[in-house]
Amino acid sequence: MTKNLLLKIENVSSGYGSTVIVNNFSFEVEKGQVLAITGSNGMGKTTLMKTIMGLIDVRNGTITYKDEDITNSSPDYRSKLGIGYVPQGREIFSALSVEQNIMLPIYTRKKITFNSKDKLEEIYSLFPILKEKRLANGSSLSGGQQQQLAIARALIFDPEIIILDEPAEGIQPSIVSFIGNTLSDLSKNSKKTFIVVEQNISLISQLNSDCILVEKGVFTKKLKSSEINTVEKARDLLSLHN
Repeated sequence: MTKNLLLKIENVSSGYGSTVIVNNFSFEVEKGQVLAITGSNGMGKTTLMKTIMGLIDVRNGTITYKDEDITNSSPDYRSKLGIGYVPQGREIFSALSVEQNIMLPIYTRKKITFNSKDKLEEIYSLFPILKEKRLANGSSLSGGQQQQLAIARALIFDPEIIILDEPAEGIQPSIVSFIGNTLSDLSKNSKKTFIVVEQNISLISQLNSDCILVEKGVFTKKLKSSEINTVEKARDLLSLHN
């Protein structure tokens, strides 16, 4: 891999049972890049992300992180390498407090190589509402607050790349804009890398990122950020209607 190439998906196919959902899919992600992946519901976007995370087996092709082939590696190992994941639906633990939700990944690891308290305060600086509600149960949060919590939980181990699946789903526009600004700032200032699966045209255009269009599990086209940096351009070229 080149110096800045972080993740390489090469001719990957995957699915469920005898059904192939993702078919011969390839793309690359560089360090500090924000890459959007979009398409209508049921086109294989979530299956692709779960395959990258190791939650679904690769049938054909390879997944390389930095210079390491992780095609058959476990999800836990991929996480330890520096790949974070914010799943669709957030998967917040409603009976745990906000702070317990954020720290939960810490409790599952025996070896901690950084000051988790400092990292927690850094996360609270990104998401002030979470600090305000740190003792509240996850179930008491709004959808937008839960999404911030899910992102915060993924950030606690300081991953190099984070996959977010539909982060704008069911969230009011002001919070969608806040999340977009936060991701852009982390990419620019902290060199974080993001793959954002999204159908929300406003967020896609706000991220100012290249965008891959998926149809029926197949890579259809890739658009440069300059081609979709307004809502009007993005809606026209991506054939989405929100």
